[in-house]
Amino acid sequence: MFFRSRREAPPAMTLEGVLGPNTVIDDAEGLKVEAPQALCVVDGSRLLISSGNAVLAISRWGDQPQPWCVFDQPVTALSASPAGTVGIGLADGSFSVRDRAGSVLAGWGRPESLASVTDCLFVSEDEIALVDSGYRAGEDILSRAPWDETGRGQVVMINRNGAMRRLAAGLHCPMGLARDADGELIVSLLERAAIVDLAGKVRQPGFPAYLGRVRATESGYLLSCLSRRDPLIEFLKTEAEFVAEMKATIDPRHWISPRAHPEFSHDFPIELGATRLFGEIKPWAPSFSYGLVIATDTAFIPTGSAHSRANGARHAISDTVEWNGDVIAVSRASGEVLRFSFAREAA
Repeated sequence: MFFRSRREAPPAMTLEGVLGPNTVIDDAEGLKVEAPQALCVVDGSRLLISSGNAVLAISRWGDQPQPWCVFDQPVTALSASPAGTVGIGLADGSFSVRDRAGSVLAGWGRPESLASVTDCLFVSEDEIALVDSGYRAGEDILSRAPWDETGRGQVVMINRNGAMRRLAAGLHCPMGLARDADGELIVSLLERAAIVDLAGKVRQPGFPAYLGRVRATESGYLLSCLSRRDPLIEFLKTEAEFVAEMKATIDPRHWISPRAHPEFSHDFPIELGATRLFGEIKPWAPSFSYGLVIATDTAFIPTGSAHSRANGARHAISDTVEWNGDVIAVSRASGEVLRFSFAREAA
């Protein structure tokens, strides 16, 4: 046989049309924050930003972020309820619930057997849903997930009285959680390039990126993308022997996988393709890191996009929210919180 069947269908969407490359993220205003990862908006006015083990707060763009609360673990997820209660997910799989002033609210129990909390969402004032990717803090999700066949992620519900129940299990690297137009919970899957419901039914497949969080907006959703899909990685999924040898003999940091940071080094595969011509990194150069935010309608059909291409530094977008009429995004690669509006395809 001249052709072999693929392990799975490749992403169907291409970076064209409303997903076509632009410089929106690189042109955006930026606010430097140490180790940012997650965002949420409280009471429709105040923006909370995770910064390592701390959460910072600002009331308007341009203000100096002020400390809101501090933990003994990195903050990996944030969510606010309509009443202003804030849920905080932590890297060790624990979480905390605070009032709008940052004080602990008693009664919420600690979930058992969670590897990490990648997102959270208040289902009511007395219940919060947590997303567990299945990867612990010391494991590089971007390096490992493309080559891991095991679905070890889950979504659990924690009640204010401490009771926990599992809503979904066996998910392949779930990252974000939101409600659909009917109020049902939907999940973004990092490596599978898809939005699914809790039963595993695919709502929209084929995104050209490794998906982070999904956030509901007035017109649809925002998808934070940790990197774009790479054709080399998609091809190598058909080469089982190569992948097995790579995993057995090479440190995971150097696997052929997406990365969060855009630094170039001869230690990484295909990087010479970016610097071969006069030592300059071209926007279209091969790069395993990328900055991308996708706006969709309520059916998860893309309506706009914002990019930081191979020659940019604002890669690994881990969270995005709407705030005061702007889009606010986290670039983990550059250590910034960004403000911009979407570039849309001309009519």
